[in-house]
Amino acid sequence: MAVGSSIYRKLVVKLNASNLIAATLVRQDAVLGQRIDDFMRPYLTANGISAATLTLIKDDKVLYETAYGYQDVARTTPLRSNALLSTASIVKPVTAAAAQNLIAQGKLQSTDRVFCGPGISPSAAAHCWINSNWVTASDTRIQQITISHLLSHSGGWDRAATACAAFQAADTTTRAALVASGNPCDVLQHEFIVQAVLGIATPPTQEQLIRFVMQGNLDFTPGTTPLNGDRYSNFGYVLLGLIVERASGLPYIEFVNQDVLGPLGVATSDFKGARSLLSQADPREPNYITSKQYPSVFSPGTMVPARDGALNADNFFAAATVITTSRAMARFAGHYRIDTDSRGIDGLDNGTPLSGMRKFGSHNGALPGTATVVTQLPSGVSFAVLLNKNDQFEGEGQRKDYATEVAAGIEAALRASGYLE
Repeated sequence: MAVGSSIYRKLVVKLNASNLIAATLVRQDAVLGQRIDDFMRPYLTANGISAATLTLIKDDKVLYETAYGYQDVARTTPLRSNALLSTASIVKPVTAAAAQNLIAQGKLQSTDRVFCGPGISPSAAAHCWINSNWVTASDTRIQQITISHLLSHSGGWDRAATACAAFQAADTTTRAALVASGNPCDVLQHEFIVQAVLGIATPPTQEQLIRFVMQGNLDFTPGTTPLNGDRYSNFGYVLLGLIVERASGLPYIEFVNQDVLGPLGVATSDFKGARSLLSQADPREPNYITSKQYPSVFSPGTMVPARDGALNADNFFAAATVITTSRAMARFAGHYRIDTDSRGIDGLDNGTPLSGMRKFGSHNGALPGTATVVTQLPSGVSFAVLLNKNDQFEGEGQRKDYATEVAAGIEAALRASGYLE
């Protein structure tokens, strides 16, 4: 709560505690809201961001919630605060929470192996979750990968490397484009390569994608920290999402809604899987601003906007392709630990229920047309911001980090209003 005049506070209590204290809360929230608006409105305008939602929560009460911009491309329909926008990677702490809850329920163990040995069927009793015949690589270290390794991005995959099966199978032009992206072995960019190698006209299924990746050896030993490279792994969280499904017996979205978000008061309509094609976008979802073009996995051989058929969203719910509200994410951050370091690498406490002294935690998300951030503060405040543009994917040269800049602006407004004390 914001700091105010001690004399004023005494008068509030003396005259009419319940009514005037409530009025003080509204007054202070209005001041906080104005400070946030004073930062956000010019920032969004200056950066050409046409749709954004944000929610700030403390002790399960909404401090401030609003939407900026428009629902439609023509910019005629104002965006509503309950709009659904892409999460990108801020869904990873939610996936981690699903896994942590299953561990707490005894349906999963952090030491369980991801891949079973030959002749062993995946199950909780076997303490392994994915069939051995999905792996054709010769690297015996694959058998060492555990649930803990997936949670903490230490499964052995380096997305900045070039040894992965998809990169090795790509043509020279595609390889150059993958290298230019900075993450040539990030599985989010590989579906069209998998599709071409398999000779299929439809988008690869998740099983086909995983089998393809598992033709390749690991880049480093599971559980270790490579000196160079980028161990942040979308693929590891794809695997974790599949294991959540197998351990829970429910589809990923259904289990998260039932076990993680539902008990927090989040409606099932506020956490959904994104659709791959713009023609199938949710009515509550605004457009995404991006100039990026990628090969289509729905019309092989054609180039499409990054958000219109460049990947099969069904394969990546647990890592990146969910749509949700800023309130759902802010509420989540008020109850579950976001154990993410300054490099964006998640730790072993990611997704554990919050208890005792709170720490700072924040996770950013990035896709073409999406910049997001979810943050929890030691003061008990949590907030989430979802934007429909990401400068890091547009053009050349030094690009702006919208998520980090917006988070800093909101924290400044919170500090000025006394909410960081």
